[in-house]
Amino acid sequence: MTVLVASAAAAAGGLLCLLVRLGPFHAKAGAFDPRTIRESWTNKKVRLAYAGYLGHMWELYAMWAWIGVALTASFSLSLSDGEAVSYARVIAFCAIAAGGVACIFGGLIADRVGKENIAIAAMVVSGIGALATALTFGGPVWLTAFCAIIWGAAILPDSAQFSALVADHARPEKAGSLMTFQTALGFALTFFTVQVTPLMANTFGWPLVFAIMAIGPAYGIVAMLQLKRLTEQAPSPS
Repeated sequence: MTVLVASAAAAAGGLLCLLVRLGPFHAKAGAFDPRTIRESWTNKKVRLAYAGYLGHMWELYAMWAWIGVALTASFSLSLSDGEAVSYARVIAFCAIAAGGVACIFGGLIADRVGKENIAIAAMVVSGIGALATALTFGGPVWLTAFCAIIWGAAILPDSAQFSALVADHARPEKAGSLMTFQTALGFALTFFTVQVTPLMANTFGWPLVFAIMAIGPAYGIVAMLQLKRLTEQAPSPS
């Protein structure tokens, strides 16, 4: 049923696109230039935005893909199997949905307080959330559930900020290609993290895996602090 509903929604969205026309400020896309990709490295501000995004992606999809399984394992230590599965499903939904709600608030204030600051704050909380979920694993159900929901709420609001930062610091005619390449690198990373997460959990246990996930936001925080310092020294030309 989940796959059917999601597929139907995707099909409906595709059909609705047929009703949309280009806006008055649409510009023709430039020809593809492979040299653009070099700017993801040579432009330090773009490179740091990429680094923050990759740290974010290190934990995001691994958490989304496996949080339900991990919570079931945690809850089953104090609940019956049936109760553990039921509670884990609800909390996994709440954790993922909380990230969507937090994105709205992050987007509303990002330009006012700074995109780097939103990203840093989100990654600080998500890193702490990952560690807290690890530390409370197998403990009181309500406490682990609370930590997982806080983690889920903080794990997503920084995502849009990284794309916006690339757009801010790239040359306008190159921004689209650089954002596309950024997304491609991020999802390539998730191919690895999503697959390796259950293997590591079977070997080392979920608490250690959650702690390893916190490495991503820690790395991203360092990148955003450097980007913030660079931007304050020399704002990017528009």
